[in-house]
Amino acid sequence: MCHVSPGSDRFSPEPARAQGFASVFNIALAVAIGVALSGCGAVRSIAGINTIHLQDAQVSAMETDIGPDVTTICPRQPVQMHVTVTAQLPRQPAPAGYETWRGANGTRRNGMLDFRNFTFSSAQGRFDELGWFTPNPDVLATLDSGFAISTQLLHPNAQLAQSRHYPADYRCILSVGAPGGPGQPGSGGASGYSGSDGRNGFDGQHGGYGGRGGDGAPGGPGFNGPQLRMYATYVSTRSYPKLIAVRVLGDFEDLVLAPADRPLTLVAVGGIGGAGGDGGIGGSGGDGGRGDGDKDRPGYGGEGGDGGDGGFGAPGGIGGDGGRIELIYDRRYPELAHLLHFDVSGGPPGPGGDGGSGGSQGSGGGGARPGRDGRYGDSGGSGPDGVPGRPGQAEFGPGEVSMYFNALPGLRML
Repeated sequence: MCHVSPGSDRFSPEPARAQGFASVFNIALAVAIGVALSGCGAVRSIAGINTIHLQDAQVSAMETDIGPDVTTICPRQPVQMHVTVTAQLPRQPAPAGYETWRGANGTRRNGMLDFRNFTFSSAQGRFDELGWFTPNPDVLATLDSGFAISTQLLHPNAQLAQSRHYPADYRCILSVGAPGGPGQPGSGGASGYSGSDGRNGFDGQHGGYGGRGGDGAPGGPGFNGPQLRMYATYVSTRSYPKLIAVRVLGDFEDLVLAPADRPLTLVAVGGIGGAGGDGGIGGSGGDGGRGDGDKDRPGYGGEGGDGGDGGFGAPGGIGGDGGRIELIYDRRYPELAHLLHFDVSGGPPGPGGDGGSGGSQGSGGGGARPGRDGRYGDSGGSGPDGVPGRPGQAEFGPGEVSMYFNALPGLRML
């Protein structure tokens, strides 16, 4: 049997006691009939993670990039590495081209190169096990240097490596600021207890009623948006003659650069309310007991118990109130007032919790006259959504902003 570690491609032998995987293994056996796949290979193919490992291949060439026609990296946007190799796999008659897959975890990647064939490194960001590169979000850190990324093949014989350089760009930056934190979700209601089964006897006893499911707990309120002061002007860099620069102070600090030919949104919205907890499931009704009777009178089966009703879903939390932004833009460029838009809206409401499903009916007991079955419990009602938070405040006006930009390395105010 093969064992799949969640979120990875790693398989290892495991004893047959892993019963939770038995059904998947049976499906794999059925699919594998008549095809030249091992049991593990069939299971990996069904899971969509039957990737190619190169440790036993003859690799003659390697090429890396981050996508078709992608020549720059934005500091606030992850990108995924892409590697192609020319290799001859074991039992293959000739070399062929292979490439890594594209997408997040859960993407089907049968027949594609496993990212663990390579090691990636960069001083300007970090990589995860799926080849995704998260750049350093500090725009000043890569202002002139850009992003240098090195890729090395992990192979016992082939020594292949490649380094690529990508200038920084800022097209992905559409906003600056942040929302308030989300509200705490409410806990779900407890499941109702199951009714006891009736005892067998001359006449069977009735099954017990299932208990009602518990109600969910309300979602917590979202946090209010931040309190921020922002300063805006135009700057130039070694690579870009004109960019919008916004310096952020207050509840947190930030600096963003953005293209000067489109609007930039300044954000201090309230946080979303927490989701209401779901109602608990109603308990199952107990089965009626069997009526044995005797030679003088037949026994009657006990009635099955009714299933318990499901608990009610709880209301969602209230959205947090919008925050406050005070913007001072460079008085020399009044058009900045039209390029910088505000979003200080209240946070969205938290969704209400779902009602718990009703418990199953108990079966009537057997006998000369079988007992009737119980009824299913009713489902609980869903909770209402919360209400949105109140909007915040935004103030803006022209002013002197040079003191907030003159000392920043690599930037020159226009």
